[in-house]
Amino acid sequence: MTRWTKGERTVAFLIDRGRLESFEASDPAATADALVERAGRRLEATARAALTNGDADGAYAAAYDAYRMAGEALLARQLLRVTGGDGSHMAVEDVVSAQFASRIPTFVKPIYEQLRRTRHNAQYFDPTAAPITEADAVWAIEKATEALAGTRTLLADGALDPFA
Repeated sequence: MTRWTKGERTVAFLIDRGRLESFEASDPAATADALVERAGRRLEATARAALTNGDADGAYAAAYDAYRMAGEALLARQLLRVTGGDGSHMAVEDVVSAQFASRIPTFVKPIYEQLRRTRHNAQYFDPTAAPITEADAVWAIEKATEALAGTRTLLADGALDPFA
C-alpha cells in the first residue's frame, strides 16, 4: 500500500512549521477507531441531547467537536497529530481539508471554516455575533454526521498508511 498523497504539500508545510507532528502507536487503525467512537459519542450523547434540551449553542459546539474528531481520526491513522496551542483547530482544518475533502465533501474548507468560526462564537460568547439558532445546530449535526460516515468509510477502505 502507498502513502496517501493528496494534500501532501500541506502536511509537509504544517510539519515544517511545527503545527503537525508524527507520533508512534502500535496499532494506528485501533487508535483511529477509538477516536471515531469518541466522536460518535460526542455527537449522540452531547450534541443531539443538547439540541433536544433547547441548547443550540451547546449542540453546535458538540457537533463541531465530533466533526473535528472525525478528521483527527484520519490523521491518527496516518500517525499524525496537531501539536496544540493557539491555532490548533485551524491546523486540523487545513490538513483535513487539504487531504480529504475530495473523498469526504463535508470536509471542504468553506464548511469547515463556518463550523469552526461559529463554534468559536458558541464557546466564547460574543454579544455582537448573531445568535446560534436551532437550524444552525441541526446543520452542524448533519455535517458532523456526514463527516463521521465518510471517515468510517475511508478508514474501512484501508487506504491510509502512516505519513512517513
